[in-house]
Amino acid sequence: MIRLLLMIAQLAAPALAAPVLAAPALSKPRVVPASDLLIRQSTPELDWRWRVAPEAATAPLLLASMRSEALKAAATDRAAAASDAITAKKQGFPFRRHDRLSDWTLAADTQRLLALAGESYSFTGGAHGNTGYSARLWDKAAKRSIAFDALFSDWPRARKLLEPAFCKALLAEQTRRLGARPTADMNACPRLSEQPIVPFAGLAPLATQFRVLVAPYVAGSYAEGAYLVTMPWPDAVKPFIKPAYRGDFFGPDL
Repeated sequence: MIRLLLMIAQLAAPALAAPVLAAPALSKPRVVPASDLLIRQSTPELDWRWRVAPEAATAPLLLASMRSEALKAAATDRAAAASDAITAKKQGFPFRRHDRLSDWTLAADTQRLLALAGESYSFTGGAHGNTGYSARLWDKAAKRSIAFDALFSDWPRARKLLEPAFCKALLAEQTRRLGARPTADMNACPRLSEQPIVPFAGLAPLATQFRVLVAPYVAGSYAEGAYLVTMPWPDAVKPFIKPAYRGDFFGPDL
């Protein structure tokens, strides 16, 4: 019995003496101050604000570029507002303080793409302010901004499929708002290629839809407001989407 116990101890010894491997250290997350996502400036002539969705912080190059563009725009707007105030004073007119607000919200955050939709509001002393839209698409693998048409291997053929779907969805929304099918020229469907467009997922992992951002006056009167038209990708457009992005919209091929 004693001999058997000694043999078991000898066999177990190497295992007991083996070094314990440390677990791999987790990479330290990059902390971005909330102030990097917001710029606010105020002068007697101008109230200026810019902000971006926190997901932009996951792409440092994108965030740095957008902040740089925003700060340049702020300097331009400050100078314009100050000049307008001086002109108004010289001409004996009351000066109305300017506003410039820009808000970038998340449209899609997929494996390959980060898509942001930008809405801006500006007031420069006229009868009312104006709203505009823009889009920003970031290729995470290439680490660069891309245009919407760069998602496609054949954009002209893809556009011929997307434009009818857009015009049909726009007409349905115009009819709903107006209470009747519109007949005015101002309600004509605008060219798709001239509108900001983003792949749209919301909080879902796949951007199974796309959203066209139509500003006031583009497809109707100012009173109608903006038309943010969201619709699913037509199945027929799938072959014209580059393989690198296709899975982000339609999921993996089974």
